[in-house]
Amino acid sequence: MTVDPDEPVPPAPSGDGASGTDDALRVAIRREAERVHEAATYSGETQFEFAKRWRRVDRWIGSLAAGLAAVAGVGGLSTVFSGRWAGLIAVMAALTGAIGAAIGAPQTKEKASVAANSYRALQQDARIFLQIDLAQLDDTDARGGLQKLVDRLQQLNRESVIPSQRAWERAKKQIEAGAQVYEADR
Repeated sequence: MTVDPDEPVPPAPSGDGASGTDDALRVAIRREAERVHEAATYSGETQFEFAKRWRRVDRWIGSLAAGLAAVAGVGGLSTVFSGRWAGLIAVMAALTGAIGAAIGAPQTKEKASVAANSYRALQQDARIFLQIDLAQLDDTDARGGLQKLVDRLQQLNRESVIPSQRAWERAKKQIEAGAQVYEADR
């Protein structure tokens, strides 16, 4: 959902009138804000896909560890397994749990989820800036608003976990299929 770059930009509401330079500045501000919006859209969706993947990994590893521990306990107590087999299965359960802890799936999932929601908030703020605020701001305030959006995007890019290529591909597919288009915009 981008704003048409060919759409005329209203002149600044204050100042000595909109000259050609003012129009060029206003178009440049609009286009850069559109880039922030697009980056936030793709980055947010990518982080959501990445979080979903790590949630699945966490569930699989946790389920496997719990299942192995249950089999070892029940099998050992009911004498279905010898003590040796029950011990071996218990060690496998502990090893699976250790692998789960070592890869940090819950933490990665949480970081990606927080980043995704932060990108989504930036996306919404950029859309409001483009659709509502920009036409009402003078050039100085418009430039300041754009800088705040850019600063937030750069901070999120620095702090977010680096997602996988597969997460990006899934996000791109989702966006191209219309996942980010609101019913109000159709």
